[in-house]
Amino acid sequence: MSLATKLCLLGVLTISVAPADSLTVVNANFGNAAVQCSSGYAYQSYTGGNCGSPYDPQQGFNSSLGIGWTFAPVSNMLGAGLTNPNTTFEPPPFAGLPFGVAAFLQGNTAAFGQTITGFVPDGLYTLHFYLGSRYTYGGYSGNQTVEATIDGQVVGTWALTSNAPFTFRSASFTAGTGGSHILEFVGTVSGDETAFVSGVNLETRDGLTVSPSTGVPGTGVVASASGFTPFETVNLVAYASAPTMIGTVSADASGTANLEGRLPQTPFGACGLQAAGQSSGTVVSGIISVRPWLSVSPNSGAAGTTVTVTGFGYAAGEAIGVAWSNPPTSLGSATANKNGSFSAQLVIPSGAAAGTDEVVARGQRTDALAGAQITVQ
Repeated sequence: MSLATKLCLLGVLTISVAPADSLTVVNANFGNAAVQCSSGYAYQSYTGGNCGSPYDPQQGFNSSLGIGWTFAPVSNMLGAGLTNPNTTFEPPPFAGLPFGVAAFLQGNTAAFGQTITGFVPDGLYTLHFYLGSRYTYGGYSGNQTVEATIDGQVVGTWALTSNAPFTFRSASFTAGTGGSHILEFVGTVSGDETAFVSGVNLETRDGLTVSPSTGVPGTGVVASASGFTPFETVNLVAYASAPTMIGTVSADASGTANLEGRLPQTPFGACGLQAAGQSSGTVVSGIISVRPWLSVSPNSGAAGTTVTVTGFGYAAGEAIGVAWSNPPTSLGSATANKNGSFSAQLVIPSGAAAGTDEVVARGQRTDALAGAQITVQ
């Protein structure tokens, strides 16, 4: 069954079966890209404009380092962007809140979203975030209705009126498929009606104990769960860019399974794991956070030597900037594939001093960073 047919809003739930954990939301508080305009707010650039544009202050947020989110194009001078507190955009007060920047949704074409990794089939998730509306200012108001969607399927709707303070909101849903899905916030009311969003969190429920809690692709993983039929076969599946079985074991006499495997090539963020009993049908889920890893081959050579740089654990499709550490020198760029991996041939710069140095690779959208040592002869 597809995500579209299985996605459902569950309302208020009381769950006590397992502790909560969270999937990775890059730039959850929208502070990674500072608003550079003196107005304190800016739209995602839509005319190639900048802070001095004649209609609205504009900034190229979508290309900012570590932005995480993608802002939809502005239409008819209405759209999405970022604001600081106390601007003429009239956001609600930020005092006492765990963020200092908010994204705005103005009009019915405004939207922003990002791809989230780490989902498992039939997993239960709860989206949390802060939502407020524009304080009435002249002819402008905050009578906006905001939808949260997963792959275009609505998981929550909130109708606002002007002058609504930031309020903590939640919506629970199940995902029918594992891997990556797109979380998006959308404005649905036309005209100059504005809502504000920040502090986004995507909570999951784990029953699978996973060690370590964070790793790079190739990391050895130990996963444990109980509740299986004694001595049944239990498989451990990782939901990376595609489902991959990484381990199998027989449950012990008490129905406990202790599985071992290795994290496959998987994009930055989280990788969902499931231990599945093959006779009982019992399924227990968990996650491991994924960080990038980098290697250089050969790992030594003179200035001018061509080396191959290989990276894993970046976001699927993101641009990777590769640089020499000392002196700081750009070595070029690459693009990660669907697994979050890349490989590129680069040249040791002519200014590199003899001794140990480092090559670093940084993801443009995630700001994910990894380095590898290299010896200059």
